[in-house]
Amino acid sequence: MTTTPSRSVSRSGALAAQVTTVLAARFAEHIPGQQDGFSVESLDHREPRRMFVRWYGGERTKPHWGHGIDLGVEGIYSDIRQALRRAGYAVAKTPGRLEVFVDDRPTDTSGPRYTVVPNDVPFMAPWLVLDQWTRVPVGTADDENTAREEAHEFENDHVLEDARQIVERGLMPYLDQANTLLGDGVHWLRQEVHDVRDYRELVQHDRLDALVDVANALLRGREVLREGRQVAYTTRYPLEREDGLLTYRVRWMPKATRPAVGYFPDPEWKRGPAVDAEIRVLVDGGVPPVVYGESLGRGFLCEQDGFMVSGADLGDVSVPGVHVSAIGRSVSLGGVPEVLRAAGWAVRCEEDNWPGDWVAFPPAAG
Repeated sequence: MTTTPSRSVSRSGALAAQVTTVLAARFAEHIPGQQDGFSVESLDHREPRRMFVRWYGGERTKPHWGHGIDLGVEGIYSDIRQALRRAGYAVAKTPGRLEVFVDDRPTDTSGPRYTVVPNDVPFMAPWLVLDQWTRVPVGTADDENTAREEAHEFENDHVLEDARQIVERGLMPYLDQANTLLGDGVHWLRQEVHDVRDYRELVQHDRLDALVDVANALLRGREVLREGRQVAYTTRYPLEREDGLLTYRVRWMPKATRPAVGYFPDPEWKRGPAVDAEIRVLVDGGVPPVVYGESLGRGFLCEQDGFMVSGADLGDVSVPGVHVSAIGRSVSLGGVPEVLRAAGWAVRCEEDNWPGDWVAFPPAAG
């Protein structure tokens, strides 16, 4: 669908006017031939345009080891970026250029801001890190994995900067430490463990919530530990005894980008064609699968309760029979036998095993 030019030009023009108003409260506006200062511009010929702020002026150039370096101008660009961030805009800087690209922040900011895309421009790095908010490349890489690592770093810096805009000054020194502890990850799952059997429900949050929560734990003097991808600390119940006896554990874990759906992801648990086929049959039949996420060191986080499928012999895919079991609290899988039998599978109940546990055989095995 082609964007209507008049509406797009209006949007770009409105953005340029708004940015100009924000910056003019602190910086001089460039007047060609008369006054050095900033100017809001675009070199795009498509709409909506990618707007950037450029500073015109050479009098701030400072000598450094015999060379003229725009140390003062770099400082001005840094101040411009901060002013626009505080005003709620999305800002970005492209490699090798000082200009500050700017756009409105999207209404929905729950997804990742940075993505990795192939670069088809000759004689340049084959991969780009793209800022989806301002639509400009902010990094390059020679391979996709390196590009993804750079994208994670940009994502972390972006959320960290957002956190700095909203927290009190006393929390500032702990944000960097919390950012390092968390590592990468856009979406985070929070769980409270109130005793060895009381695991509260997982609740999904954006990275910003996890960052501020962990920083506050550090501020309060809690010992925050990273165990694999999990970040956890113990805290006291509010208004309870001060001897620390009445406590519970707070656990943060990044939501897996490649979860194990319907099976346990231990590499020693061999998955043959029958296991994958049964997972497909049950999912297509509307039975909810278990979802395993990041490693906890001695297991994997269960992000969603449901059925789990495994071979009759976990180390040998040639052994006939596939187990299907209910994983989680109060999981009802009453429709499993009916769904499998309708697809031609033979099913028998294993009464001596876990409740709701069946062994199934694909149609070819009878």
